[in-house]
Amino acid sequence: MGFFRIVLEEFKSIFSNTSIIFVVIIGSLLYAFLYPAPYKNDIVDSQKIAVVDNDNTTLSKELIFLIHSTPQVDVAYTLYSFTEARKLLERGQIYGILDIPNGFQADVNRQVPTTLSYSVNASYFLIYGAVVEGIHSAIEAINDKIKLKRIYQKGGVKETKTDLIVSNPIALFNPSEGYINYALAAILVFILHQTMIAGAGMLGAFQNQKNSNGIVGYWNEVGALKLVMARISVFFLIYFVFFLLYFGFLFQVYGIQIHSGIVSFWCFGIAFILCCASLGVLYGLVLKHPAFSTQIILISSLPLVFSMGFIWPIELLPKYILWIVKFVPAFHGVNGFIRMNQMGASLSLVMGHFYWLCGLCILFMILSVIVIKIKRK
Repeated sequence: MGFFRIVLEEFKSIFSNTSIIFVVIIGSLLYAFLYPAPYKNDIVDSQKIAVVDNDNTTLSKELIFLIHSTPQVDVAYTLYSFTEARKLLERGQIYGILDIPNGFQADVNRQVPTTLSYSVNASYFLIYGAVVEGIHSAIEAINDKIKLKRIYQKGGVKETKTDLIVSNPIALFNPSEGYINYALAAILVFILHQTMIAGAGMLGAFQNQKNSNGIVGYWNEVGALKLVMARISVFFLIYFVFFLLYFGFLFQVYGIQIHSGIVSFWCFGIAFILCCASLGVLYGLVLKHPAFSTQIILISSLPLVFSMGFIWPIELLPKYILWIVKFVPAFHGVNGFIRMNQMGASLSLVMGHFYWLCGLCILFMILSVIVIKIKRK
């Protein structure tokens, strides 16, 4: 059987199997459109809170106005009972409560320290952070106003500028300071990695299952190297199209930055696809049941995401975990693409990850051929 005939048979095996189609085609599309949906606005703002105003004075009302003026917080309710506010929080109608104590203005006027208490739903970390940031910025604003008022009352003159050096931070690699360029760019690469390996694993597992039932197919009749090369080629062609969809269309739709040159991008991208496909082929050869493929992928996804280096710093990972994930193509793919696309690095600056991908691809191919030959003895 010629090489191209094997490729056609592989395509036929994939597209005649509903389970593989669902993982490779439907899964890649669904994850691409559904996962980013909650984060399409990129940054969290206008989160509803309730203010329990036990003081009901001019200063407390001014503080409420300043909090409502922040982009992060929307004061939806001004109440006088913490119990009522807590019920709103438990029903999900608000995400936080600010409690202004009785005597707030009097304590400020007497220069007595006062405490403002707030409760925020920490189930959603992004929302929690937004509410806390909004409240803190409003408190700082009114605090500065009170300090300025006291200076004038004492007859002092406040200089317009007291700092010789003024910092102006710029988020160089994440201009919006949101979720999109921070994590979504890496997650989309990881989705391609997981669905490709799961799909290739299912194909190999289905064929192993048929072998155990005494069914002989084309995969038993062709050379081991030829079969491995054909299967890698098939998944490469399928995911080449997905790369065009993800990086050419979805990155534009979600506003993800792409700074890499087209030649550098595709050199690295081709190495990444081939490495993932070769691992998927090896993965499928050792599985006895197709269901194991998706189960293992699902269980390993969360630990792998936290080991990629974009959520949890690489420097804080234990050395043995860092050594293990170096044998996972996603680690090099995610870190390479982030540096090239989001940080504007050239291919020469990510050659370490590129060499790892090429080396792993060759290693997985050799192991796949060895496994096939051992199984045929």
